[in-house]
Amino acid sequence: DNLYVDVPITVSEAALGASIEVQTLDGPVMMKIPPTTQSGQAFRLSGKGMPHLKGEGRGDQFVRVKIVLPRNLDERSQQLLRDFDRLNPYNPRMERP
Repeated sequence: DNLYVDVPITVSEAALGASIEVQTLDGPVMMKIPPTTQSGQAFRLSGKGMPHLKGEGRGDQFVRVKIVLPRNLDERSQQLLRDFDRLNPYNPRMERP
């Protein structure tokens, strides 16, 4: 009864938060992406899944976001990312589960 979809988002949408349009069986809905969303994080749209075969109601739709980078970064964008890296030193491989 539950539906699972992957939706691409930009780096800035993930970092800063955004409202994005997501397709459901009932048509598009707006979904909020909170700031500092991680790639692979899932959000639930309650009651937006498949209708239950027996009984009333519907399942949920789970939206998993995938951060997608532009294929080509111009020199200014690359410099902005280097500046961001310098101002926000962080190594996710150093975190412990």
